[in-house]
Amino acid sequence: MLQINLQRVCTSRGIEKPVHYLQSHSISLTTANRAMKGKFENFSMITIERFCLIFHCTPNDLLEWTPPSVGSVPETEPLNTLRRLDKVASVSQLLSGASLEKLERMEAIIRKEMEL
Repeated sequence: MLQINLQRVCTSRGIEKPVHYLQSHSISLTTANRAMKGKFENFSMITIERFCLIFHCTPNDLLEWTPPSVGSVPETEPLNTLRRLDKVASVSQLLSGASLEKLERMEAIIRKEMEL
């Protein structure tokens, strides 16, 4: 099944109140709640584009694919790139135990990568 997984993006971005965050970006409460609960089966292309602009990502970052339980899917299946086998941790959680020296090194790497 192919579905939108906004929780994954919110967790990776450190967004603790995703419904509030979406509302602050002009998404209705109903749409925000449904999106976060995975209750949508159909998203319009306009809505997907809005989510991508809000989260600074691509549709592939929002999509998650779970293969059908019946039969096996070959490793070469292109949809396998959308399987999310590992859990995403909040960056702030990952960094909370790092020493100041490590944090400074990571900041330097991030700045270089983002060309800040």
